[in-house]
Amino acid sequence: MTTVSPNPEAKRTTFDSLAPRWDSFKPEGAFATGADRGLALLGPLSGLDIVDLGCGTGRLELLLLPRLGDGSVTGVDFSPAMIEQASTRCADPRARWLCRDVLETGLPSALTDIVLCFDSFPHFPDRAAALGEIWRWLRPGGRFLLWHDIGRDQLADVHRRAGPPVDADVLPPVEVLARLAEAAGFLIECAEEDQESYTLLARRPS
Repeated sequence: MTTVSPNPEAKRTTFDSLAPRWDSFKPEGAFATGADRGLALLGPLSGLDIVDLGCGTGRLELLLLPRLGDGSVTGVDFSPAMIEQASTRCADPRARWLCRDVLETGLPSALTDIVLCFDSFPHFPDRAAALGEIWRWLRPGGRFLLWHDIGRDQLADVHRRAGPPVDADVLPPVEVLARLAEAAGFLIECAEEDQESYTLLARRPS
């Protein structure tokens, strides 16, 4: 199912306003535990190019960069304030920052080995189109990892309590998302969820 945000600019404004205190919503230890769980599914990352979609304030990059060797990471987020926080916290030359909407990045095709999406996919209004863009960015054999360290129902409750414009930002059942990914051309390697996590790992065919 595809959902359409009634006011994308209102959502951007909301995330801009949250950027200065965004990291306080999840303690560092909890963030690292959730991030490490997902990254462990990918194996060694040294020398790889990565796109971090919905990078927020760049917390994930601090965990990624020590693993990348001479690889690189491109953080993408539609919130200028989030990107400003990310670029301030991480000036590593292997990281670059792009303030664009997922459907308007201008990124070339087949530029990356991995696309990561940690705790951000529910905020993309057109899921099928986003998956199509992610597939396009990946090199043949590249992998897409989407994961949350919270269950789907809990996440929906968090967004409902937050109110507009994110109150309708929910995840579909993981098997529904897997079918959307297959329709975009992906091969599914893992599609699992429980009350405490949600994980989709997919590969662009070689």
